[in-house]
Amino acid sequence: MFSIRVIGCLLLVLGFSWYAYRNWFVSTCAAVVLMAFVKHPDMPRSIGGVPGFNLWNLLILNVVLGWWFARRREEPAPKMARGVKVALFLYFTVVIISFLRMFIDPTHFVVYTRVDIVNDFFLNAIRFLIPAYLLYEGCRTPERVKIALSAIVVLYFLLAVQVIRYMGLHPDFSSGMALSGRAAKTLQHNIGFDRVDMSMMLAGASWAAIAVSALYEKGWKRWSVRGAALAIMFAQSLTGGRTGYATWGVVGLIMCTIRWRRMLPLIPVAVLAIVAFMPAVADRMFIGFGGQQDGIVVHQDNFAITSGRSMIWPLVIDKIKESPAVGYGRFAMQRTGLTDYIARVLHDEFPHPHEAYLEVLLDNGVIGFLCMMPIFFLMLGKSTALFLDRSEALYEAAGGVAVALLLALFIAGFGSQTFYPREGVVGLWAAMGVALRVWVERARQREEWQYSEDEEATVHVEEADPVGV
Repeated sequence: MFSIRVIGCLLLVLGFSWYAYRNWFVSTCAAVVLMAFVKHPDMPRSIGGVPGFNLWNLLILNVVLGWWFARRREEPAPKMARGVKVALFLYFTVVIISFLRMFIDPTHFVVYTRVDIVNDFFLNAIRFLIPAYLLYEGCRTPERVKIALSAIVVLYFLLAVQVIRYMGLHPDFSSGMALSGRAAKTLQHNIGFDRVDMSMMLAGASWAAIAVSALYEKGWKRWSVRGAALAIMFAQSLTGGRTGYATWGVVGLIMCTIRWRRMLPLIPVAVLAIVAFMPAVADRMFIGFGGQQDGIVVHQDNFAITSGRSMIWPLVIDKIKESPAVGYGRFAMQRTGLTDYIARVLHDEFPHPHEAYLEVLLDNGVIGFLCMMPIFFLMLGKSTALFLDRSEALYEAAGGVAVALLLALFIAGFGSQTFYPREGVVGLWAAMGVALRVWVERARQREEWQYSEDEEATVHVEEADPVGV
């Protein structure tokens, strides 16, 4: 029997699936918000026994069909810049080639069937990026941009609400390890996302919410969005993710330094408030560092500081050196037997390099790395330019959301994460799609202004000198 939550979600999916044929843009935003529950244990993993065909896929399928039928009567979106097109082409080329290498030679270390490989490593790479493209297509007015950005913030706010609900509003943890242990079991079991991934997602989301608050002129609306940012920040502290803690601080420091300088003093205030309310956060952050504990001198423990990463990264680097140009294809950590070796020798499980940059190099080599990363750096540059543009609040919001989420991925990537498409980056790619459309519209608007100014200047010259003397 389905729970009330699943029945409610099913009704929402059916409702927005029907509405997609009348307004596919709103249903796209609904699909972004629904990502907050797509990995929930109660959510059906398949419909009609079809592997991978779940409620979210049903909604996005109807959204795509609604968009396709509406294309004939809607004005087409402006073309992307050539550089963006090339970067996207290179990115998808690497993702597809990496998948094909795994599909052709999964090796005996991988337990996935080829159907699983297609679903998890190819179809997911497409479907999780569909909202980004559709939002680029649909954000044709400032009001639509506002709706899309609000939907992205709502996605992260709903994730934060779930974290707070399951971890407790008044937590009482005895130590950082207790916080980390409970988060690892609670979040995975009740929400479906790993606590490390959740920590990264929420680390950038609180700053993204602050950026969106600039869109609201009325005080109560603006402060409601900022209140959501505080809730997201609190939820992030409950994840126990040390990389996420550092990511939150660095993202905030960068954004406040380049644009929100008045908010710089609030960062240490927020940190002190969280630590005072939850001492386990500070204990978790400094696990492994030297000092005194119960009057006993404790030496620095690199294994504890990096959660074992310092032991496996040299092994990953050595494996990269064996095929530095092209790597080994997707899921190389397991397909090459490196995960199995670590389990047998180090007695620990590392199915992932726990370093996004090393993962790209291991899977795709230097060539793949140079082809895969430009889209992220290109969008960071464009989003930062929007964020720093003070002519309209819309630019600050669209650019700020993308900057916050991109920086969070870049920084957290040094300790975990991945640059491949998956559930946890749907909001990030959606923000990139919105920011890109705003960037294109801003450029087109400036070209029109320049053309109008040139026309006006020509008319003035002709009026002053009608005979051309």
